[in-house]
Amino acid sequence: MSQKSQIFAIICIFTDEIFRTNAMKTLINTIILLIACLPLVSCGSLSQASRAQRQAEERAMKAQMTEAIEKGDFVLDIKQIIPRGFPSRTSTGEYALRLKDNVVTTRLPYFGEARTATLGGEEISIVFEKEKVSLQRDWSDASKGEYRYMFKGGKGIEKWTVILQLYDNGKAHIGCTSSGGRYMSFIADILIPEPESETK
Repeated sequence: MSQKSQIFAIICIFTDEIFRTNAMKTLINTIILLIACLPLVSCGSLSQASRAQRQAEERAMKAQMTEAIEKGDFVLDIKQIIPRGFPSRTSTGEYALRLKDNVVTTRLPYFGEARTATLGGEEISIVFEKEKVSLQRDWSDASKGEYRYMFKGGKGIEKWTVILQLYDNGKAHIGCTSSGGRYMSFIADILIPEPESETK
């Protein structure tokens, strides 16, 4: 083999080695990049799955809440007391309203100016002691997740008109107006009673 041929052969081998080295580097870099992207893909998949699960749970909760509201079988756990013209107060489980089979049980406080003279022992609070009431229903905003009940009654010198605004997200507003002009409102969470927890 001539000297020129030998030189050409060496150049070819060297060039081929360089190509192989660059190709290997490119391959290694590609593999590293893919490995680095795997956690991002995994996190994205987990995030989508978590979001889908959360949305499914929210739909299930709303369905259960709507069923309880439409049946008129629930407990309103008072979270905030809002007297007219006075500072609001936080409630931590002291007060609740139970509705089942058109029977209301509750003892809600009244804070404010008494416009009617009361006799000794007369009840000023909003009290229904397992009282059967005539419920009026308003489902006109049901498509927006809002339902209303209205009933009248109560034990005491004055009778109360009570309006329950119930939402399928588990929140509620209670507005109470007495025959003597008093007004109280409350913010509550809607609770669905467990059958085994019912009081015999």
